[in-house]
Amino acid sequence: MAITFYRVKEGEFVRLMETQTITKIIAQESADLPMKFHVVGINPKTEMAYAIRHGRTDELRTWRLDNLGQFLKPLQVNSWEVQFKYK
Repeated sequence: MAITFYRVKEGEFVRLMETQTITKIIAQESADLPMKFHVVGINPKTEMAYAIRHGRTDELRTWRLDNLGQFLKPLQVNSWEVQFKYK
């Protein structure tokens, strides 16, 4: 079974975190912007993944890891996985 992938706005992502729908966080390095990361929240039980998109477009939002940490810490995320893009 394949994982279903959704692009959601930041507010929806926060709501999914607060309801514990998302239980795993991955920061995936952007293919176009080195050292900028897309955040992906995963629910392994339902095999659904959620990535934060920009508010006005469907493009994925990018973060520096320090800014991502500032976003995730108030949501009580203790750890997350970082994946770098290799050529």
